[in-house]
Amino acid sequence: MRAVVITGTPGSGKTSVAEAMAGRIEKSAHIPVDFFRKMIKGGYRSPHMWDAEVDRQCKIARRAAADTAIRLALCGFTPILDDVVCPGWEEEWRIYLLGIEVDIVLLRPRLEVALERNRTRDCWTVDEGVLTELYEMFALDYTANWHRIDNSEGAPCDTAAQILSKLQLA
Repeated sequence: MRAVVITGTPGSGKTSVAEAMAGRIEKSAHIPVDFFRKMIKGGYRSPHMWDAEVDRQCKIARRAAADTAIRLALCGFTPILDDVVCPGWEEEWRIYLLGIEVDIVLLRPRLEVALERNRTRDCWTVDEGVLTELYEMFALDYTANWHRIDNSEGAPCDTAAQILSKLQLA
């Protein structure tokens, strides 16, 4: 069994690429971690103002997404999750997905591309200072063993095809 975690800054294309990947694998599922985080209504805390409660809610969402991924993998589907993977969270993903081979793919468009994509989003945007901090975070050593994709150019389906080929899933 195998799962793929797509990560990157807001505006990097995580959701679009994960959705495109899932559409190209015969038995697969796209699991956006934000779906689980945003299920919380009463008491919801936005990650724009990080504190212990936001951290707890993000951990709950990761665990729920991993539980869903395990159930789908056991039924023969390849789960493709999308999430911002901060330092220390890779280990948490590997623990939550124990028994499943986990590939982490970092989408790394040029910063100016991620900022522009963020500005032109239909749903919601992230403060550009926060996005820039996250971009710098993804340059840290903890991401050294991940699959890195510069998806500054091309459509999400092109990036999906590149990842699927690299991971030998297509």
